[in-house]
Amino acid sequence: MHEAGVFEEFKKNSRGGDATIHLLYNHLGEKVFSVGEGRDSPEMDRWQIRKVLLTAIPKEKVVFSKPLVKSHRDEKSGEVVLTFSDGSTASGFKLVVGAYGTWSKIRHLMEAMGGQGARIIMGDGKHMFNGRQGGGHYRIDIGLKGPEDFANNAVNQSDFDAAKKFQLQEQHFGSYAPQFQEIIQQSEGPFRPWLMYYMPTDRLNWKPAQDATLIGDAAHVTTPFVGDGVNCAMRDSCILAEKIKELGVTQGAIAAYEKEMFSYAIDVITRSLQSGKMFFADDGPKEFLQVMTAGNPLIGASDGS
Repeated sequence: MHEAGVFEEFKKNSRGGDATIHLLYNHLGEKVFSVGEGRDSPEMDRWQIRKVLLTAIPKEKVVFSKPLVKSHRDEKSGEVVLTFSDGSTASGFKLVVGAYGTWSKIRHLMEAMGGQGARIIMGDGKHMFNGRQGGGHYRIDIGLKGPEDFANNAVNQSDFDAAKKFQLQEQHFGSYAPQFQEIIQQSEGPFRPWLMYYMPTDRLNWKPAQDATLIGDAAHVTTPFVGDGVNCAMRDSCILAEKIKELGVTQGAIAAYEKEMFSYAIDVITRSLQSGKMFFADDGPKEFLQVMTAGNPLIGASDGS
């Protein structure tokens, strides 16, 4: 936010105080641990982050309602060609940066180069998270293990009542304390299945292209269990900008950026996978507490402002 010159606007929209506190409960409703009180780590909704960052960019530089559907390299020129949902195309770019997370339409260009206080409830092989959002409502995240097609095939997610009943079955959250079951029972709004993907760290080694690169989840999608996804993507943006400023829009700048990006990405992915095992452990709070009181190795090199 400092680098973008929007830190003051960020402070106006971010949430400090109780929003930095995370309370850990076991699945029986017993409070085990709290962390974050007084920490300078304000919360902000994703749409607010976008709104704040857009204040630093001239309006004519951003085009909305024009989804990218595919990209390819021109056989003759080798340039990256972008194709949009309205059928139009664009090319001639010095640099194309893919930032569309898991479903990046740019990533395949790299493959050719490669060889308010929140509550966390965990235990019994699953977990639940609920935290206040900027609009005053609460978002509920629940974590269950299953095969990739589990969420969509087990229940019709568009049937809100059926989805609630499914989640409150004994083998899911029916074993949790009544107050936590009540969170699901009284929730409003649609459920959305969100599958967890991650990039194997041994894939983060491609050779730099001359005119394309990736940032954020487009480069190194990972699970969310250390809360570093947005931080890492913003760090990527800053590092890429620094290298371009230093070396110009060159393959050398891309190579220097990707070398640094790979290191941070491997750190985040590794720590998130380790943390995820605790979130789905039968005795998650005990393991989590042991880690937190032992110096918190889940905070790593990629954490920071």
